[in-house]
Amino acid sequence: MDTTQRPLQSLGRALGLLEHVADAGEPIGLSDLAAACGTPVSTAHRMVRSLVASGYLHQDHDRRYRLGPRLVALGGLALHPVGPALTPWLQRLERATGETASAATLCGDVVLYVAQVQSAHPMRTSTTPHHRTMAHCSAVGKAMLAQLADDTVVELVRRTGLPRRTNHTVGTVDELITDLEGVRRRGFALDDEEDEYAARCVAVPVLSAPFPLAVSVSGPTTRVVRERVPEIAEELLRVVR
Repeated sequence: MDTTQRPLQSLGRALGLLEHVADAGEPIGLSDLAAACGTPVSTAHRMVRSLVASGYLHQDHDRRYRLGPRLVALGGLALHPVGPALTPWLQRLERATGETASAATLCGDVVLYVAQVQSAHPMRTSTTPHHRTMAHCSAVGKAMLAQLADDTVVELVRRTGLPRRTNHTVGTVDELITDLEGVRRRGFALDDEEDEYAARCVAVPVLSAPFPLAVSVSGPTTRVVRERVPEIAEELLRVVR
């Protein structure tokens, strides 16, 4: 056998292992992972140990494995070309509302901001491009979660939990599902001081995108008052259309 092929085979097995972890949809144990890959447990263990050390996999306290944070960063780089294409539309939103306009995607289980046009106001929200946050407490996250089946949302929450960022953050799965039902009914999602105190955000999904995508307008609650939410939502929907 040509020894030059061995590193390529090892790389293929490692990538296949990552795909099996992703396909599992939840943390997976070593023996189940080895069976899914069709490799001995000892071989799977060596690959897993290397992938954990490099950040591509994460080992939970119960010795089960899920995708690691390094993949989130790589996903952000892969989506980088999306930003320039979205910028003119975000500029239109910023001009129309006077507030920060953003676009975000679901990268694994977390929200990743891929483009943004900041408000000209000196006081504005603190998110930036490539900033990551949780889906359950952000308007962009809820706009994208609302496009998923409830069972899929429950599975995601099982992996991430529902950490409270503020006293307004939803704290139970039932609360989140009820919130998402409202998003589907209204056509837009709202983050009402759920991710950050004194900040309000309105978001809508981009249903025509080939991957999960949402756009939002956010600002301090002193300017993005509740009475403005329907007006901002309509401007977002107009741009998406």
